[in-house]
Amino acid sequence: MNIRPIAAVATLSAALAGCGVAPLDAQWKDPATPAESLRGSTVLVVCEAEELVVRQMCQDKVAAELRTYGANTALLPNNVDASPVRLTDEARAVKARVIFNTKVSPDYQRYGSSSGVTVGFGVGSGGYYGRGGGFGGVGISAPIGGSRMTYGYVANASLSDVGSGRLLWTGKASTRDSTDLNWQLDSLTKAVVGGVQQAGYF
Repeated sequence: MNIRPIAAVATLSAALAGCGVAPLDAQWKDPATPAESLRGSTVLVVCEAEELVVRQMCQDKVAAELRTYGANTALLPNNVDASPVRLTDEARAVKARVIFNTKVSPDYQRYGSSSGVTVGFGVGSGGYYGRGGGFGGVGISAPIGGSRMTYGYVANASLSDVGSGRLLWTGKASTRDSTDLNWQLDSLTKAVVGGVQQAGYF
C-alpha cells in the first residue's frame, strides 16, 4: 500500500485544526483506481460503535456531511448486521455505488478534574445500557461532586466500491478526551468525510 505524501496530510491536518476539526491521523487511497466524483451517486452510510447512541449519531452526521458534497445517502437499517456480505446486499438493494463505513471507538480514557457525576441506566430492546442516559431508560446528570470520566474517540473510515468490492480509500482521525460527545462526533465526521473529498471523490 502507498501512504499519501506526508506533506499533503500535514496540509489538510493544519486546515482542519484551524476550523476546530480533528485532523486526519493518516489516510490511504488506492493508487490503481483513479478517483471519480461521487456527486449525485448513492452512498450507503454505515457506522459501527459499541454504544447505540454513538452509532446513530455517527450515522446521521456522516450522511448529512456527505450530502453537503452532493451525494445521495442511504442508511443501514438497525436490524441489519455490518458483515461484508450483508453490507453488499443492502448496498445493491438501494442501488448504492459505494459504501462509506465508519467505525467509532473510545481512544483512551482518564478521570478529568471537572466536578459533577453523570449516571446512566436503562435497557433498550437490545439490552443496551447507555453511558450518560439509557436507550429506552433513564439518564441522570447532577453536579454533586466527584470526578467525571472522559473519553477520546477514534474513527476508522473506509470507502469501498460496491461492484468490485475494492477498497478505494481509508482514513483515521481521533479527538482529545471530552465530555462533549456531540462535538467529538462532529469533528471526526468532518475529518473523515473531508479526507474523502480531498482524495478526489467529490
